[in-house]
Amino acid sequence: MEEVSYRLLGIDALTHTVFFADGPSGNITAELSYPPEAMPIALTLSADNGKAYLPAESSGKGTLFVINISQPALYRLPLELPVPRQFSLQPGGQAAYLAAADATLYFIDLVSLTITACGQSGDKNTLCAGLQADEKRLYSIWEHAGSGTFAAFDQQGRLLYEKALPGIPTSLTLDGHGHFIIPYTSTAGSEEGVILMSQNQDDGSLSACVNIPYGNNCCTPSYPAQAALSPDGRTAYIVNEESSSITLLDIQQATIRTCIPIGRSISCLHILSDGKFAIASSHMFADLSLIDLVNGRLLSITDTQKEILGYIALLPESSLPPKE
Repeated sequence: MEEVSYRLLGIDALTHTVFFADGPSGNITAELSYPPEAMPIALTLSADNGKAYLPAESSGKGTLFVINISQPALYRLPLELPVPRQFSLQPGGQAAYLAAADATLYFIDLVSLTITACGQSGDKNTLCAGLQADEKRLYSIWEHAGSGTFAAFDQQGRLLYEKALPGIPTSLTLDGHGHFIIPYTSTAGSEEGVILMSQNQDDGSLSACVNIPYGNNCCTPSYPAQAALSPDGRTAYIVNEESSSITLLDIQQATIRTCIPIGRSISCLHILSDGKFAIASSHMFADLSLIDLVNGRLLSITDTQKEILGYIALLPESSLPPKE
């Protein structure tokens, strides 16, 4: 088998540590402890790969930890946050957005270390299922009453536009070419698929919206949970958590290409830089899998004493501390 080289940042819920790992060997090169009462809800790497942000719920409040990548260290920012449900970092790394448990949006200035509520107070009957930010706008998906909505805001939290979705959205992915990818499911599990939207680069408005239902192309119920993009941006890999499979979506043609059976539940997919392999995390099994995307097969599963959360980040070699 072709040797697969990668290094990653992961979270062990059993020991309450963030760990740096060498993929091929499985060696842990560094471990950083966080408070045991903290429950992470995301792990977000900055655009320059210098830091990672770990938002968490802690004793009924919100906490934001920062992880230094090159010289491993973890520290808590002196911010009083509401309980977080979603988190998104601006591309420049100087600000972030947070969706609270009560569906209120917040702007976090990471330079002045201040937090400001954006727009109006949230609706407690609405759940934010995904956030993505670019240099000018904030994009979000919301679940409410068995359906969903896509909404775009400016940096002050003013609503720019919104669009009803055909089902319950599960995640939101924004690529570098102005495409939004939104997997969705339904309460019955019989109506599932992917929404592919394109935006005008000038004003951020939607220029196209295509609903790609699973139909007979995939097993149902599938629970499409997350989308990962190939390095060339032409293919989206949709993780189907319940049917233990991955759906390949041709972005340019807006069609389903094929479906790869994995044989075990996975939750998030992280594609390596060569586009041939991917690391999958699993909320159900709390482990990691190596997947061959070219031949469509599961290659290996981690065998450790760790309870690995579904939030991981792949790290470039240049940003990491030296191997031991």
